[in-house]
Amino acid sequence: MNDSLVTILGSSYFEPISALLEKLEKHESNISNQVQSGYYEKGFAASICILSVVCLESYVMRVRYINSANQDHIDRTPVVSYLKSLYPDFPFENELLELHILRDLLAHNHLWEISYSFNEDDEMEISEVEKRSSGDKKYRQRVDTENHVTKTLGLNVNPIKVGASDVKLVLQTMWKILLFLESKNRNQCYVSHLRAVYKGTLRQFGEIIGMPETCT
Repeated sequence: MNDSLVTILGSSYFEPISALLEKLEKHESNISNQVQSGYYEKGFAASICILSVVCLESYVMRVRYINSANQDHIDRTPVVSYLKSLYPDFPFENELLELHILRDLLAHNHLWEISYSFNEDDEMEISEVEKRSSGDKKYRQRVDTENHVTKTLGLNVNPIKVGASDVKLVLQTMWKILLFLESKNRNQCYVSHLRAVYKGTLRQFGEIIGMPETCT
């Protein structure tokens, strides 16, 4: 007799994310400025943000599978479009687009040329920016190009400025979306009970990312 399974990573990402959060907190500092985050901060922050969006995408693939999505929906339909078609009351359309913008600009390392100067407090300030990577449609729709942040979540879109504050926004937005999917059908996405090791203690993941009210 043969058994079967589907290749969804899903919750397997929570332990690595938790481990990276610990690393980020050890290196997080006050040396971030208008131009960039600290050397270690931006590296760990970018890693967590990418991994968090990949984790979310993994769960959405399970949603597609459980809901018997056709091949076109599996291969070609973007995550935001699919969730909105499946659940017209999905309330995080703009937020999810912005998570994907951040994922794209980090994964493809958008290229900027930044001219900067030092103010009277010896802090770096941006003088001029030439953005060599143009971004796609969602980037043009959801980014405040004057302030270099996304319009709803306020995520930094300068790749070397991404830091701890962006991590918090990304993780909490990811978690809200996962809990929404859980509320629709636990069989497709059941996460509220999941735990990970954080600072030597097994804790609920919602608590680790600062959303204890979502823990059960």
